[in-house]
Amino acid sequence: MNTHDTTPPSIPFNAPDSLLDDGLQMLQSLIRIDTTNPPGNEDVAADQAAVWLEEVGIGSQTHDAAPRRRSLKAVLGPDDDDALVLSAHLDVVPADPEQWRYPPFSGTIAEDCVWGRGAIDMKHMAAYGLAILRQLARDQSVLKRGVKLVLVADEEAGCSLGSLHIAEHKPDWLRGRVALTEVGGFTIHVDGNRIYPIQLAEKGFVWMRLHIKGTPGHGSMPHKESAINEMARLVQVLADQPFPFRCTQPVADFLGAIGDILGFPKGAFFKAIGNKNLSNFVLDKIVKIPDKTRVFRALLRDTISPTMATAGTKINVLPANATLTIDCRILPGTDPKAFVDEFKTRVPGNYDIEVLNDGPALVMDNQNPILSRIEEVLREADPGCHPVPQMISGFTDARAFAAVGVPCYGFSPIWMPADIPFAPMFHGHNERIPVHGFRWGLATLYELVRRECT
Repeated sequence: MNTHDTTPPSIPFNAPDSLLDDGLQMLQSLIRIDTTNPPGNEDVAADQAAVWLEEVGIGSQTHDAAPRRRSLKAVLGPDDDDALVLSAHLDVVPADPEQWRYPPFSGTIAEDCVWGRGAIDMKHMAAYGLAILRQLARDQSVLKRGVKLVLVADEEAGCSLGSLHIAEHKPDWLRGRVALTEVGGFTIHVDGNRIYPIQLAEKGFVWMRLHIKGTPGHGSMPHKESAINEMARLVQVLADQPFPFRCTQPVADFLGAIGDILGFPKGAFFKAIGNKNLSNFVLDKIVKIPDKTRVFRALLRDTISPTMATAGTKINVLPANATLTIDCRILPGTDPKAFVDEFKTRVPGNYDIEVLNDGPALVMDNQNPILSRIEEVLREADPGCHPVPQMISGFTDARAFAAVGVPCYGFSPIWMPADIPFAPMFHGHNERIPVHGFRWGLATLYELVRRECT
C-alpha cells in the first residue's frame, strides 16, 4: 500500500475470526446496556463482563465505589508489577435519540458501522480487552507477563467513583509496568497521509460554578443589572476565550511530527499552527474546516466552555441570582488553583466561584519501550502509515494510573475512513465505529499484547 492510498488495510496478523467476531458481538451487547452517567449504573455492564470472562475460566473481582457504580478487574497470567494493563470506562454521556439516525443504545449495524453511544467513547476498548483475554484463555497461551483488564465506572463525571476511587482504595488493581487506555491509535488523513496519533499527554481540567449576583426587579421595568444580564455578559466574555495562546512541548512535538511528514512547503504551514503570530491565519485561511480548527485551538490555550445555566423563578421577576457552570481545560504547566485566581482577573464580574472538581494536566515519558512496540505494530498493520505523539484536549483515567506511579498511554486503535471525522463523535450525535475499523483495531491490539506478553 502506498502512502497516499485511502483503501482500508486488510485485517492484519492473521487474527482469528473467533477473536474478531467475539469482540464485535460484545461491543454490540455493551452498547445496549445503558450506562449513561449520571446515574451510571455500570454494575450491569460489569456483571455482564464477569459472565463473559467466567465462560472461559477467567475469574474477576468487582469494586463498588457507591451503589451501582461498579468497576471490574480480571487478570490472565501473573498479577504483579510487570503486567500490561488494558483499561476502559463503562459509563457514557447522555444521548438524545431524536438527533440520531439509529437509536443510540441499539448497537445497530448499518452503513458498515456499529452505531451507539459508547462505540468510540469507549466501549470498543472494553470489548477489545474482553475479547483478547477470552482468546488468550481459549488458546491456553503461555504468558511471560500478565495481561490485566480494568473496566471502570464514572470517567465521564471526573473518575471519583471509578479509577480515582480505585487508586485510593485498591491501588494494586492499577499496578503494572504500563497501561493502555483511550485516546489514540485512530486514523487521521492529512493530505493523503495516514497518521496515527498516540496519546502521551492530556490537558487538565477545572470544573466551576459561578454564583452570579444582580439586582432584582419587575419584568415590566427592565434594567441591565439583573443577574441574567450579568450572566449573558459573562458568557460573551468566556466565548472570546480570555486565556492566552501557549504552545506546549507535547503540542509542538505533534505539530512538528506531522509537519515533517508533509514536507515543505505544506509542513511549514502545519508547524506554523504552533506560532502565536501565524496560528490564526493558518487555521482560518488554510485549514478552514471547523471540526479541525477547533481541535487545534483547544490544544493551544487554557479553554473555557459554559455548559449549564440557571436563573429566575417567575416570568415577571428580574432575577437577583443566577448560576453558570463552566468546563475549563488547562494546559501542562497550568496549576488548577492558580488558574482559578487568574480566571477572576481575566473574567471580571459580580460573582463568586465554587470549584466543583479539578485535576492537573499529564505528560508521560516519551521514551517508554511500549511506544516503539506500538509504532512497530502499527507500521505492520497499516504499511506506509505514520505514528506521531499527541496531546488530547480532554482527560482520561490515565490520571488515576499516574497517581499510583504507572505510566499510561492512549492506544485503542481503530481504522477510520477519511469521510468519518473522529473527534466530533466524542459526546456528539450519531457516534459510530466502522465494523472493519473495529476488527482492524482489535487485531492490531491483540498482536501488541501477544508480542508484549506471550
